[in-house]
Amino acid sequence: MKTKQYSIKVFELEVEDRDSFFKFIKKFEPILNKYLLVLNGNVTEEIKDYLQEKGIAFTTDTSLQSKSKSKPEHIKNNDLKIVDTLVRSGTEIDSSGDILVLTRVNSGAVIRTDGNYLGFSLVDGKIVCNGDFMFIKKSSKAMVIFNGNDITNKIDCDSFYIIKQQGDKLAIEKYKKDIKWV
Repeated sequence: MKTKQYSIKVFELEVEDRDSFFKFIKKFEPILNKYLLVLNGNVTEEIKDYLQEKGIAFTTDTSLQSKSKSKPEHIKNNDLKIVDTLVRSGTEIDSSGDILVLTRVNSGAVIRTDGNYLGFSLVDGKIVCNGDFMFIKKSSKAMVIFNGNDITNKIDCDSFYIIKQQGDKLAIEKYKKDIKWV
């Protein structure tokens, strides 16, 4: 049996002005692209576009763990649910919004979401996603349903996949980068 455990590192930045932000980001980009950036202050569209272009993960929402109804600007649906504990066999999780799963989903566990699914660990259980996209890595035991389509046999067990709804068609792509957490 092979297992991997991931930890997410967060780096919080207070943006005071454009020039000092870009100077800092460009200097530390090799380090910062391994973190989730939490941005506060004067976060302009130029800053957001630059970070997206460079593939640096970020959010401007500092209340992800609170009961607040606010959401990160780059998440489409409301009510982001974060699952950071092992999803054990027999557990069923239903979400009306987006769901971020940081841990393994064991065989016999079920996660259903009407929003988008982002999974950063192996899935052995069943995932039912009715959102615009999902990010997933499955095992041979997993069952994956995306917008009513069983895509279990369309994705292998060696890679992370990005699945998107594009009109009437599904776009299924291997994620080309290795996910390496600091």
